[in-house]
Amino acid sequence: MRHAIFSGTILISHVENEPSVIMIEIQELFKTFGNVKAVDGISLKVNKGEIFGILGTNGAGKTTTMKILACLLKPTSGKAFINGINVMEKPIEVKKIIGYLPEMPSLFEKLTGREFLYMLGTLRKMDIDILNKRVDKFADILELDGSLDMEIGTYSKGMRQRISFASSILHEPPILILDEPTSGLDPRFARLVKQWIKGYVDNGNIVLMSTHVTEIAESLCHRIAIIHDGKIVGMGTPTDLYREVGVENLEEAFVKLVEQRRE
Repeated sequence: MRHAIFSGTILISHVENEPSVIMIEIQELFKTFGNVKAVDGISLKVNKGEIFGILGTNGAGKTTTMKILACLLKPTSGKAFINGINVMEKPIEVKKIIGYLPEMPSLFEKLTGREFLYMLGTLRKMDIDILNKRVDKFADILELDGSLDMEIGTYSKGMRQRISFASSILHEPPILILDEPTSGLDPRFARLVKQWIKGYVDNGNIVLMSTHVTEIAESLCHRIAIIHDGKIVGMGTPTDLYREVGVENLEEAFVKLVEQRRE
C-alpha cells in the first residue's frame, strides 16, 4: 500500500485486516524548537472507544503533539505508539490506520470539492464503489451537496473546514487525530460534527482531538488532558477534573490549573 502527503493532508490507502487492538500511547514526549520546549514530557494513553481531548490555550503544545502522532514532526525525545507501532520507526504503517485533520488545512483552490475528495480517495487506493458511497455520505452529513461542484477557492471558512473534515474521514480509519475540528464552524455544523464523532467512537474507534474551548471538551470528551507550556497540568474525566480542584465546571478547573502552573 502507498501513502503520500499533499499540502498537510495525510493520504492513506484503504486498509485491510486492521488490528483489533486500537490504542494511542505517548511516553515522556519532548519536542524543542531552539530554546523553546513546545512539548515537555507528555505521557498519556487513549483506548478503543474513547474520545480524548487535549485542552489548552494557543501555544500550549497541542498541535505539536498531534503532528508528532501524525508522523509530520519528529520528537526530540520520548516515544509515541499507534496500535503498538512506533510512530518514529514505522511512520508508513501508522499512516495506514489514522486520519488527520490539521488545524489549518491547505486545500487545492482550483479543484471542486468533489474533485478534491475523489483525488484523495484515489490516492488512498479506495475501491471506486466505496469512494462513491463515502463522498455521497459525507456530502449529505455535512450538507456539502450544493457546493460540492464549486471550486474550493470560492468556499467560505466554514465550508473549507467541512470539506477538510470530510477529507480526513473519507476512508473511515480506526483512529482519527483532529486538531480543532470545529474551528470556523457555526453552532449548527459544530453540533453535526460532534454528533458524528460520538457515533464514530460508539463503533469502537478512537478520536484524539485538540481544542481551546472548554464547552466542546466538556460536552464531547470522555477524558481530557489539560496542557500548559507543553506540560500536562491535569488529566481525567471532565467531572473528575473540576471536582479535584474544588470548582463547579471545566472552565473554572482549566483556569485554576493553568494559574497554579504559572505561579
